[in-house]
Amino acid sequence: MSGADLLILTLIILLLISLKLILRPHPTKIPIKSRHVFITGGSSGIGLALAREAAAEGARVTILARDMKKLEQAKASIQVSTGTEVDIVSADVRDFHAVKTAVESAGEIDVLICNHGTFLPYEVENMEMKGIEDIIDVNLVGSFGLVKAALVGMKKRKDRRPVSIAFMSSQSGQVNQVCLTGSSFMFIC
Repeated sequence: MSGADLLILTLIILLLISLKLILRPHPTKIPIKSRHVFITGGSSGIGLALAREAAAEGARVTILARDMKKLEQAKASIQVSTGTEVDIVSADVRDFHAVKTAVESAGEIDVLICNHGTFLPYEVENMEMKGIEDIIDVNLVGSFGLVKAALVGMKKRKDRRPVSIAFMSSQSGQVNQVCLTGSSFMFIC
């Protein structure tokens, strides 16, 4: 192998190493202490567990759900387990104006967790259309409305700290393993 060939091979190897270092994902852990975490579906289940964990880590937490009584119980539960006070707000995610008001009243949001959701434990052919429409209104349209309401404030922030939006899901939609696919989405029931 000549000196020129060796030089070219060395340059190629260095280029590949450089590309690997540049393109390799670099996970970043962003602490949530003193950040505002807004969680929908926060009065029970996964949302309540997330709210409890975020409060325990020192975040300012707001939970949103429809049922004010359940929200009050969740608030008390988090207070007892973490010693931290959380904010609660009642709204139906299907009502964009109520969600927008809730988001605006909560103040600047650092982390938005779209955790609300509903499902029907039936095969598609046994579902009423009203039930299917409710699933789509809560799970899909409600998520878009929530992001639309929160994104404006998240983008206008002057402190330039990173913000996040997360969408939660459960396996409840996979109960019957019947899938209908379309060109733009997958509906699992």
